[in-house]
Amino acid sequence: MLHTKWITTAVVAIFLFVGCKEKPKAIDPKEKDEARQSTKTLEAADLVGYDGKRLRKTTDRVLDANDKHNQDIQKTLDDNK
Repeated sequence: MLHTKWITTAVVAIFLFVGCKEKPKAIDPKEKDEARQSTKTLEAADLVGYDGKRLRKTTDRVLDANDKHNQDIQKTLDDNK
């Protein structure tokens, strides 16, 4: 009888520990990752003491500005034809 109580207590404790896990946060479909996937690896700079997220955001801004500049040049070239 003692073993039955011990086993029951152990099973209940296991279920409680499993049930107490933090639930994953729901992903908001409206909120999308604006950052480029190619710069995601820059976040690993945290491992060597740099602010990886800030570095990634800065690089994304530079790349976006470069893309806009290239589009403006292409538009100008197309208008002159």
